[in-house]
Parts: sequence; structure tokens; C-alpha cells
Amino acid sequence: MYGVAATTRIKANSTRAQSTTTTAMIESDSLTTATAAVDIAKIANLLKRERFHRDTAQWDLCRAAYHPNASKTYINVAWYEGDIDGFLSRSAKVHQGKVNIIHTSFDPVSIHVNGHRAISEAFCLVTSSLTLGGVDYELASHMRLATRLEKSSDAAGQWHMLSLESTYVRDRLVSCFPGVNVGDSPLTMTEEVLAYPKSYRHLAFVMLNRGLAPRLDLPHEDDQESVRAVLDRNRVFLAGAEEIHKN
Repeated sequence: MYGVAATTRIKANSTRAQSTTTTAMIESDSLTTATAAVDIAKIANLLKRERFHRDTAQWDLCRAAYHPNASKTYINVAWYEGDIDGFLSRSAKVHQGKVNIIHTSFDPVSIHVNGHRAISEAFCLVTSSLTLGGVDYELASHMRLATRLEKSSDAAGQWHMLSLESTYVRDRLVSCFPGVNVGDSPLTMTEEVLAYPKSYRHLAFVMLNRGLAPRLDLPHEDDQESVRAVLDRNRVFLAGAEEIHKN
């Protein structure tokens, strides 16, 4: 009798211990899920603010979105490759004193968090206006933006961007008024412009007219290997790599 009772108590204690362990695991998983959801929301908000502050020439606020140590940052877009400080310095010089370049339809839907690291991907439509030969045009460039982020280790636990890289999908250049007569100033594609990949050829045309020199080897959809290279670097970073080869 005593042996049976003791065995029953042991089984009961074991069952309660297992139940407690299971409950703790569920609570831990729930806490991890909740923390990840909060981090994802913070990251999405950070990325959207960064683009808005860049478009509206709020350079200090744009800079605050990135890691305080500029040497840890990397920007690779059509007209610039380097750290964030150089990017903002160049951006301020070419800004026209009013809103022109606008990043719209920007929604970072793919955000992955691993501890204090995160990566993001988003489609983005960038528009800007220009006048050529007395005719007003709008440039629209579709691209994917890939980002690496890091969470600070202090009590604030703030997220900062480490990188911003564009891969180009397609673009177009259209007159602002349909059927407008371009008169004696039709736009023509020179051999220099035709040398650029189709995915960002109109962007290159506009940039060349603005005195900028876009690179010929930017990642684009007609060169899937170049796109994969960008995305693979970010995945390696998320997994914990200490050093990321930028090219």
C-alpha cells in the first residue's frame, strides 16, 4: 500500500513538473514571438521614416536611422557607393531645395530578425520630375531595396540601418501631359545611354543629363546573379557572419 502510494505521488510530481516545464516553454515561445513582432514593427517604421527624411532633406533625422559609426555602414545605389556620411553629403549637394525625388509604394514586407540582427527587402517606386527641351517629364523607377540592420546593446535597444542596396527592376520616362508635341527636341538614346542595362536605362539617361555618372554594373533583374549576390550577403549577415564582402 505504501509503495503504491509513494509511486503515485512520484508520478503526480513528475506530471506537475512536466506540466510546469511545458508551460514555461510555451510562455518563452510566446515572449519570443511577441518580441519579434515588436522588433519587426519598429524596423518597418524606421525604414519608412528614413526614406521620408531623405526625400524631404531632413538630413539629421535621416542620419539618425543609421548606425552611429559610419564605417559600419554601406550604401550602394545608382549614383553612389560608400558610407552613409558620404551619401548624405552628396545628397545635400544635389538636392534642389524642394521635394522632387519621392520614394513611394515603399512597404518593407519581408523583415527577418535573428537576435540583434535583421534584414529587410521591399519593392519601391522612385519618381522625379525634370524638364528637357522645354518639355516636362516624369521618371519612374521600380526597384528592390535590401537592408541590413543591427540592434544596439544598450538599454534603449534601438535598431539602426547598416546598409541600403538597390536592385533595379524597370523604369520609364514619360511626358507629364499626354500627346505633348516635343517639337524640335525629341529625346534620343545615344550609344552611351544604350550601353546601360534595360532595367535602369531611362534612369541612366536622366542622371547623365543631370551630370551624374551611374555605374554600368548595378544589380538588375536581367542579371539574376547580381541580384542573388545582394540577397545572399544579407542572409549570411543574418546568420551571424562577422564580415560581409560588399562586392
